[in-house]
Order: sequence, then structure tokens, then C-alpha cells
Amino acid sequence: MNNEAFLEAAEAGDIETISRLLKDGINVDTKDNHERTALLKAAKYGHKDIVELLVKNGAEVDHRDNRGTSPLYWASTNGHYEIVQFLIEQSSDVDVHDDRGWSAKDQAITHHHDNVVELLNSAGAH
Repeated sequence: MNNEAFLEAAEAGDIETISRLLKDGINVDTKDNHERTALLKAAKYGHKDIVELLVKNGAEVDHRDNRGTSPLYWASTNGHYEIVQFLIEQSSDVDVHDDRGWSAKDQAITHHHDNVVELLNSAGAH
């Protein structure tokens, strides 16, 4: 039950629950049935404070779910510039591709997040 609460809190932006469960010793890389971690969910939904807290607690920045997507991929898709910037600073793989062959940069281009595209280009994304 705590695993589900942890993942839901990451998606919802509930940093208090995330903090409490981390203090209680939950695995920071807990996954759902699609292999999505709390970090992936927080990055996807734009919760920068949670992204930073999870990384500080050792979350794997390049974990990929069952479709090959990563936290950077989702942050780029949804135009979360500050999260993309933070993940790049944490040495996230800027050339990650999902199972269809789409990259984080492809997603940012498709969704017209030009500032994210520029950031990924500056980080060496192809």
C-alpha cells in the first residue's frame, strides 16, 4: 500500500507524503506495473521540488519504463524546462529514445517547446 501511495503522491505533487515515506525507508525507485518510478511521474507532471528530493535521495535519473520513456523524456514532452535543466545537470541521458524511436528532443519539437529544444541542443542532444 505504501508503494502505491508513494507513486500517487509523486504524480499529485504531494511532497509531504513523499518526504514521510522516504523517511520511513521506502525504496526511492519503487515502480508501478508499467515500470514507472516516482521520479518519472514527478518529472512528467512538473513537480520540480519532488524531482529534486527524489534525486537527492538517490533516485535513478535514467530509469526507463516499459515503453522506454525516462524522466527527461516526459519533462521534455510536457515542456517542464526547469526539470529538464535539472535532470541534465544530474547527467541524464539527453539522447534517450522510447520504444518507437522518439527522443526527448523529438517530443519537445512536436509539442513546440522551443526553449526545451534549445536546452537539449546545448546539452548535446541529437
